[in-house]
Amino acid sequence: MASPCSPASSISSAGSTRSDDHNRPQTLDDLITHFVAAKRSLNTQTVLWRANAIVNTARDLLEENAVLAAKNTSIRNIVDQQVDALEAVRRGIDVIEAEVTVEFKQLLHDVDTSFTGLNATLATLRDTPIEAVLQPPGTPQKHLYDFIDSAAVSNLEGTLRACIDRYNEAHATLDDSTDAFDTSLDNLHSSIENVPLTPASASNPSPIPSLYQHLEAHVKEAAQAFQSLVQHFDLCVTALRHTEGGSAAAAAAEVTGDAVSHSGGEFAAPPEPMSDHERQEMVAVLVKDAHEVDDVVSEIRERDSEMTVLLHHIENHINHLRNEASALSSIRQMISQITGQVKSHIATSRSYHASWLDDTRPTLLNGIEEWENQRDFYERFDLAYAELLVEISSRRRRHEKAKRKAEDAQKELNRLHAEDERARDQFALAQGDFLPLDIWPGLRDPPRQYEVRAVTTEPGAEVDPLEEHSQDDGGIVKSIPQLGRNVVERALTRVKRRM
Repeated sequence: MASPCSPASSISSAGSTRSDDHNRPQTLDDLITHFVAAKRSLNTQTVLWRANAIVNTARDLLEENAVLAAKNTSIRNIVDQQVDALEAVRRGIDVIEAEVTVEFKQLLHDVDTSFTGLNATLATLRDTPIEAVLQPPGTPQKHLYDFIDSAAVSNLEGTLRACIDRYNEAHATLDDSTDAFDTSLDNLHSSIENVPLTPASASNPSPIPSLYQHLEAHVKEAAQAFQSLVQHFDLCVTALRHTEGGSAAAAAAEVTGDAVSHSGGEFAAPPEPMSDHERQEMVAVLVKDAHEVDDVVSEIRERDSEMTVLLHHIENHINHLRNEASALSSIRQMISQITGQVKSHIATSRSYHASWLDDTRPTLLNGIEEWENQRDFYERFDLAYAELLVEISSRRRRHEKAKRKAEDAQKELNRLHAEDERARDQFALAQGDFLPLDIWPGLRDPPRQYEVRAVTTEPGAEVDPLEEHSQDDGGIVKSIPQLGRNVVERALTRVKRRM
């Protein structure tokens, strides 16, 4: 159109197909037709009203976009920090559990090792019989195991089993707590992953400002296009006023209702003077612009469609932000619930650790030490019995040596006594007749006799070392038992092996 805001497409549409209209004179009917078309084109004003409403809505959404984008970003940062804190707590619980579990398994291995060693020693005691010569006749066969306090081993075993049961209960409680914690964290991570991510980032910022700028540009262009339609309508009014019968015909056209009145009583005022040349130029411009009216109207309606699409994109983006905000709000509620449960998880972990430090660990260590002490004691007991057999053999050997010495001494004393008797008899026979009896009262006494006898620990009691003696129960035993050679050799082997 003649206005500077006319679209190039409108200008190009006034091509050769319409060149005849430019050349032929315009009749009153032609001007009336242009007037009615121009007036009908002004109905596009409703598009401008809707465009204004769209821009106002978009402006509000632009503000909401800024608020929601900032809020969502802030909440995401807070969520990331809180999730990191929760994960740190969970890792801390894992560290405590891992440290305790490693030490518990090691102590349990040490307990098993100690118990296995003790059982091996006890098995040796069970398999080591007491030599029959050491027991009264008729006594049932006994073994070294019969002389130990087996209840101490059983009681300690029961204590350690109860301790391990308590540990397992505490660990099961911790497992239940950590499983619940893991489930909460898994649900939280799943919810975070399902939070709708608004398609905007540092590299791809929010499209709303750009869309809003496009909206404003469309509104501005539509307003300028509508202004050209208004100017064309005013030109039509002016042309009719300067055409004979034009004002009446235009008024009649308005009365028929073909268009909404926009002239505002322009036909009532007398027209300003205009020369024929000026009128011809005016009509030429009018005819040229008339051919572009439909294109301008189409352009305005197309811009209306474009603005509707742009607003739809803006609303979609805002809906994304709203959905993201709603989901993030739910995430914060989940974090709040999990945070409230964390105190319980930490308390369970502390209870588990305290139980380990105050009960399980010291009990296992004491059990290991006691079992090692028992094993050492019973090994010493077994060694002592082997050494006892060696000692009995040694005592028997020394006893027999002393017995032989005593027999030899007794023989020598008996020989000396007999020799003394013979010497005295010979002296008495040779000199007895010549010596009075009162010269020495002991002249005719027999020689003193000496006897080698075994002495018991009881005062005044004597035992013949060559004979057996009786016990109170009537049984008769050797003073020192006689052990078989193979028994002594086995005992010596055990003693040498453990030295």
